[in-house]
Amino acid sequence: MKKTLPIIFIVLIALVIFFLTKDTTVTNSNQSEIVINNQIANVALPTNETLEVANPTDFFPPLTQVDFRVTKKAFGDYITPADSPIQPERFQGYHTGVDFEILTDELETDVPVRAICSGKLLLKQESNGYGGLAVQDCQIEGELVSVIYGHLKLSSITLDLYQEIIKGQTIGLLGNNLSSETDGERKHLHLAIHKGTDLDVRGYVSSRADLDNWLNPCLYVCQ
Repeated sequence: MKKTLPIIFIVLIALVIFFLTKDTTVTNSNQSEIVINNQIANVALPTNETLEVANPTDFFPPLTQVDFRVTKKAFGDYITPADSPIQPERFQGYHTGVDFEILTDELETDVPVRAICSGKLLLKQESNGYGGLAVQDCQIEGELVSVIYGHLKLSSITLDLYQEIIKGQTIGLLGNNLSSETDGERKHLHLAIHKGTDLDVRGYVSSRADLDNWLNPCLYVCQ
């Protein structure tokens, strides 16, 4: 009996060590899975960041239901009077912005245009090709840009020059269809983003290389 007790004691110790080792193994296994998942998340992060650049949360759509609006002229489209989707056409060149068309029930109603970002109002005036025009400064990835809003009703822009505009704040209303408020153009919004601090409001440029000075607005306000 005395010889049996040490054997039993040794067996019990062995069993305790076995179960403790088994639990530790499971715990370590779970921890390894967590580490692996974290590594996978880290690998996927650049892809998520790319998506966030395409649809950043710090920009605001200039019009309601922006994703339901037809874009007849996209950024970089080469437009000529012969093959333009809008007829008759009087312009030619590479389109520097995006045209957001009105919805079917907006032809005779006021359509507010909102600031896509925060920044000062740099310009509000009548301009050839636009009618009413507003320009504000903004920052994209730490770089200064100018945001151009074309075909606005100038009298609806009640903000003062150099007044700070908060993203989502109404800048003005779209001009009336085929009127002086749009310089005879259809009722729509021309939205463009020009790099740097130079004030350039051209709706078209003559060469594709000139487009390097512009950004595609849909990268920031389209979903």
